[in-house]
Amino acid sequence: ERLEMDRDEAIAYFTNLGEKYKAEIIGDIPAGETISLYRQGDFTDLCRGPHVPRTGVLKVHRLMKVAGAYWRGNSKNEMLQRIYGTAWATKDEQAAYLKMLEEAEKRDHRRLGKELDLFHLQDEAPGLIFWHAKGWALWQVVEQYMRDVYNDNGYEEVKAPQLLDRSLWERSGHVGEVP
Repeated sequence: ERLEMDRDEAIAYFTNLGEKYKAEIIGDIPAGETISLYRQGDFTDLCRGPHVPRTGVLKVHRLMKVAGAYWRGNSKNEMLQRIYGTAWATKDEQAAYLKMLEEAEKRDHRRLGKELDLFHLQDEAPGLIFWHAKGWALWQVVEQYMRDVYNDNGYEEVKAPQLLDRSLWERSGHVGEVP
């Protein structure tokens, strides 16, 4: 069942249910926005949906993994459980999806970077790459190729600072995206 509420009504609704995280997320939405919710039995969640007309059409499902996550990506906040799952109308659709995930894993840059000794990551610098010699040589080849493409198509290259104030990341929506 789809429900719509204004922002303040939705905040009060989830606060009364003891759903402080949902209430906080809704609080970030500008006043005047309509909030769409979906109810399934006793469970109500934020959702733009609909994704399926009813859950009865989902015949095949699988729990993929569980993981811990700090609320809003901040280790000073409470640790939550993140549950990953998938549901499909048929086994064939699920098999195709699982095959796609398997193929994507083979091309995962984090795994390939380590296996091919291209780069490494450091916990102290989330989202930043520490290039090894082979990886940096590869980067330079790709970079030069792209410069040639840009020049051939009339584009000019510019350079932006790498260190920026947090407010820019807040404005762009990237705060909390990088652990």
